Amino acid sequence: MNFETRPKENKQYTTEIHFETVLNQAFANYKKIALYAGLALFVFFFILVIVVSGISANLIGQENINEKSMMQFQKLMTIEPYVWYYIGFSIVLGSLLSPFMASFYKMADAAEKDLTFGVSDLFSYYKPKYFFTIFTATTIIGLATNGTTLIADELGLSFVGILIVLMINFITLFTIPLLIFEDSTVFNAVKTSIAIVLKQPMVIFLLVFLSLIGVLLGFFAFCIGIIFTYPFFISMVYAIFKQVTNDITS
Repeated sequence: MNFETRPKENKQYTTEIHFETVLNQAFANYKKIALYAGLALFVFFFILVIVVSGISANLIGQENINEKSMMQFQKLMTIEPYVWYYIGFSIVLGSLLSPFMASFYKMADAAEKDLTFGVSDLFSYYKPKYFFTIFTATTIIGLATNGTTLIADELGLSFVGILIVLMINFITLFTIPLLIFEDSTVFNAVKTSIAIVLKQPMVIFLLVFLSLIGVLLGFFAFCIGIIFTYPFFISMVYAIFKQVTNDITS
């Protein structure tokens, strides 16, 4: 994998993020993708749950899957070495799914530009050109957040660990958009994302926080509704990223 700087990564991104403009753009974009994105998420995760349930039933035995066995399994996953297996599996699974989740940024971009977005586009980032960088970036961030959680728990500082994990996720918010829209390398995508966030953290934080409240409304209103409100978060991140990258100072 090439980690050398590419021409696009020499850009200097503006710090001028206008709260009201971004919010309006995010809402407008969300209205265009909400139904399609929600249905895509519903179908994908419905199939995923069926597949995982089928595999679990075959490996464990359907007769052994009950409330007691689930509680024992959850307890087992908190002790070594099983906790390491669980974390490793979670990171790998999350990284494997990340190209699919990244496609929703492409959907937001297509909606913004009034371009056609087909079902096949949901899996377009599994192409080698994008897959390895997205997978690597997601794995690195996953290792950082899970590693932080484990260390904090060992030190009895769980709350501090949660804050650090939230901060890591916040400052790496634009890593995936930089990989897919700016053709960045993993290192430069992470570095640039951090730079963008730290230049105007409060405005970005408020916009992201507002989008997450919107997402949670779907959960509280009707649990499955979150799959239709989650695209608002995508639209918000895309709207912020679009404004930053459209106003390049040099």
